[in-house]
Amino acid sequence: MHTKPTLDAWVDAFIEINTLPERADIGSDHPLWWADELTIFPLKLVDFETMWQFVMAVLARKPPRHVLGYLAAGALEDMIADFGDYFIERIEDTARRDPEFRDLLHGVWKNKTPDALWERVKAARGPEPECGDGLDVRPD
Repeated sequence: MHTKPTLDAWVDAFIEINTLPERADIGSDHPLWWADELTIFPLKLVDFETMWQFVMAVLARKPPRHVLGYLAAGALEDMIADFGDYFIERIEDTARRDPEFRDLLHGVWKNKTPDALWERVKAARGPEPECGDGLDVRPD
């Protein structure tokens, strides 16, 4: 994509590409690849405030759980690992108010997040969901 997409177009394309049955075989030649590229390589092509808006916009659309799994394990995890100090109060506040965001946090792994920050993320997300209720990046 040569022009900067709108947030809505990016959200739509991200959800669409991550619900395609051939998801595992999608590469950079796919017409919607740009949406994944912006998400997979966050904070290089997109500033971190825009990435926060993107995460919240995808979550608001209530896509299938496996799409939320991609969102958590990708954009949100990278945001926390790279800019968690900046976002942690917003993450904690959003998690207190929004059970869906709190659930999204369960799809995030520690990655390179500093220990003290990771403890705050774990506290914000609360107890692990019952077996089988967590986010999964594999379609049902």
